[in-house]
Amino acid sequence: MAVWVVVVLLLGKRPLASASRDFKWMFSAFVIWFILILFDGLRTSTTSVWLAEVMLKAPLIIVPLYMMCIPKRDCKFENSWLFFVSVIALVAVISGVNYALNYEEINKLLLQSKHIPLLGNIHHIYFGVYQALGIWVAVYFLQGGQYKGVWRVLLIVLLLMIHILASRTGLLAFYASVGVFILVKAKETGRIKPLIIGLGLLLTVPLIGYQFSTSFRNKVLNSAEDFEAVQSGKDINYKSLAMRVEAWKTGTGVFKEHPWLGVGTSRVDEAMQDQYRRNRTVLYPENRIGPHNQFLEMSMAHGIFAAGLLIIVFGLAYLNRVDSPVFLGLLTVFFISFLLESYLERQQGIVAFCLVFYGFYPLTGHMAKET
Repeated sequence: MAVWVVVVLLLGKRPLASASRDFKWMFSAFVIWFILILFDGLRTSTTSVWLAEVMLKAPLIIVPLYMMCIPKRDCKFENSWLFFVSVIALVAVISGVNYALNYEEINKLLLQSKHIPLLGNIHHIYFGVYQALGIWVAVYFLQGGQYKGVWRVLLIVLLLMIHILASRTGLLAFYASVGVFILVKAKETGRIKPLIIGLGLLLTVPLIGYQFSTSFRNKVLNSAEDFEAVQSGKDINYKSLAMRVEAWKTGTGVFKEHPWLGVGTSRVDEAMQDQYRRNRTVLYPENRIGPHNQFLEMSMAHGIFAAGLLIIVFGLAYLNRVDSPVFLGLLTVFFISFLLESYLERQQGIVAFCLVFYGFYPLTGHMAKET
């Protein structure tokens, strides 16, 4: 394993030499995180779980080296993203048709913290984030791509489907990213009127969605019921948002007991279950979910230093790309997703983050104005 890491770093020596300083810092943060995962092998009792984690996180340091070798202005770059976003739109539309065919039954499930079934059984939270990312990729290529008509159609389809399929994490990430985009655009142009209009639309669209999308409305009602259960002390079993709040409290308890070194990658789930029992949680065993927060997940596994690495990545990306509203929109989608889900703990999340973040972040100095 150590030899494999050395080979990867040697292969990346040449592209890293031309990378911008801020990218080198972000890449170094992920390398350090990966090294922490490797060292967890010395304190694990379940080698298979540890090896699975190593293989899962490997793309975080391999993909950026590959992306630095790809010309961003090549037509193949746009074609690849067109295929990626088209697949997302196709899955969304087919899932939407299935929802329409089973309208009454699925709407009842939405009021019980369930979700609309998706083609291929992709996790609904991750697919909601995929839709939000697809929207911003479409916006990016609408500004200078070759297939503006196609991108416009994909943008409209995804804007509709993200409200029909109604994944709360995806929707919250999308609205937050739109807010950031509007603020950055207003600062860039120095005009107040577009800011007021944009914020007005940002408040209006959810109201329209609530009025015309039954699935969206049921998700809102279900969310309100979950919040009410948390505040009033009612039974929180099988209420996804309420269970998530309980998971955050439990994960925070694990972190407080192991703030500096964490419990190790392979022991996060075990530590969570132990903490649930010590807290005498009201959740049934099948409802005792993981931390659902990437920052908390890393803090539990490796201590506060690991979460600091992720904060460095986001901080540098935000500070160095203030001139790129679309990229900041993409970045905000990830940031909100990381707050609401352990996004890098599934292959679906790793793939999306590696492709989109490294694909649209200007990697080399001479491409600083690319995005």
